[in-house]
Amino acid sequence: MKNNQIFQKSPIVLLVFVFAIGLVSCSSEPTLQSYFVEKSEDPNFISLTLPASILNIAVDSLEADQKEALATLKKLNVLVFRNNQKDLSVFDTESKTVVKILSTSSYTELMKLKAEAYQGSVSYLGSEDALKELIVYAKGGKEGFVLIRVMGDGMNPKYLKPFLEALQSSNASIDDFKGLLPDLGL
Repeated sequence: MKNNQIFQKSPIVLLVFVFAIGLVSCSSEPTLQSYFVEKSEDPNFISLTLPASILNIAVDSLEADQKEALATLKKLNVLVFRNNQKDLSVFDTESKTVVKILSTSSYTELMKLKAEAYQGSVSYLGSEDALKELIVYAKGGKEGFVLIRVMGDGMNPKYLKPFLEALQSSNASIDDFKGLLPDLGL
């Protein structure tokens, strides 16, 4: 008997098969994407998706490697948690959740960030020569944290330095972001 005949004669076998596939494909571990989706509706968070064009970088003045790096960037997903509560339990829980997600084997840490009261990391998802996304996590004392997913096509770690150099030539100003971030008090 062929496989399709088995499924036609027994819809229960088909149902069990589909359910088993669903169990195998569903991971109990949260992903960064599912965290972003879940928290986008949470009033403690501000969630934004920004096009790369918001950076307002004058492409004509860039070096070839900077142009190449910038061309791979498509959008940024930004999630901001501002701790407005005296009770630090929510802040601690959320920051531990993010650190746990980023510590899974799916993400590779490129570097740690530390400056005065701020700390964080830069990680990536994908392989060394084909990044699916670059993740920046920065936590400031007990005030809150920001999580940024940089997504694009053909991103590569070799583009990190040229991309950061290109950002330095950005013509973006705080006024470009004011309309997007009214809740941040800018």
